[in-house]
Amino acid sequence: MKPLNILLSLGLLLPVLAEAQVSPATQPATTTSQSTTLNANSRPSVRPPATRAAGSDAATPSTSTGSKPNRQQELYDQYHGITKKPTPPPPAPASAPVAPVVVTSEPAPKPEAPEPTPAMTSAPEETQVANQNANFRIGIRGGVTYPVYLEKVAGSDPAISFVGGLVMQFGRGKFSFQPEINYSRITQKLLSSGFGAVESKYAVDQVVVPLLLKISTGTFEGNRFFVNVGPYGAYLASTSINGLKREVPSNTGRFSFGAALGIGAMLKAGPGHVTIEARGLYNLGNSTDGVITDSKTIIAEGTLGYVFPLGGR
Repeated sequence: MKPLNILLSLGLLLPVLAEAQVSPATQPATTTSQSTTLNANSRPSVRPPATRAAGSDAATPSTSTGSKPNRQQELYDQYHGITKKPTPPPPAPASAPVAPVVVTSEPAPKPEAPEPTPAMTSAPEETQVANQNANFRIGIRGGVTYPVYLEKVAGSDPAISFVGGLVMQFGRGKFSFQPEINYSRITQKLLSSGFGAVESKYAVDQVVVPLLLKISTGTFEGNRFFVNVGPYGAYLASTSINGLKREVPSNTGRFSFGAALGIGAMLKAGPGHVTIEARGLYNLGNSTDGVITDSKTIIAEGTLGYVFPLGGR
């Protein structure tokens, strides 16, 4: 009976396998039911030739049925012990090589210096503004004196001496007022007649206060040229012969006055100016004799000085 059963099984399976190879999707439901009712003991020991084709079809997904599962093929594979291998996922496309990102470090921008406000000015600018706008200047002057005789005086020769004092200046324009306080010494050489000529020096010390009108050109930012003109007053402080003080006679006018005229230049130096001046003082009288118009002496002065501004407006 075993050979008979085997033959019957083969006879029943051959048509099923043939239809599965031709059209697995159109297999009738009756064949499936017959296949499921077969006894496991009647399975042939030799795989039929169509098994490889069926296995290969079962291992690969069917393109005719689309996404629907083949139930008959699954039953056949289950009956013959065919295990489907999982289809490996398709390899992921090789990604393009990523170019290395080159990070260039840029130097940090330097912080910009804050712009100076209009109120902020440098030291030279402040000095120039103060120099230009100052309404008051102060300084010093010093130099030499030399009496110039308009007529020859017998027994007397002029000699060089000194002068120095304080200078003030009010005003900043072309015209300004310049008072001064100076200490001046006027020296003469006296020749005594008689047996054996003896030379001595006669000196007169005075406090001289000129009140001058200054007429200037140029600006205080550079060099200036000026003319000083005005009156002066003098006080006879003392007299001396060869350095020995002499008492001033009571009949001598201790207060004198006159006129002064000078020309000079102001040379820019630092915050102020160096002054160079040549001046002459002409005596017009004293407190005893009154006005004198025939004086034969002019006191010449040559001085250097320095004036600088104080304050501004």
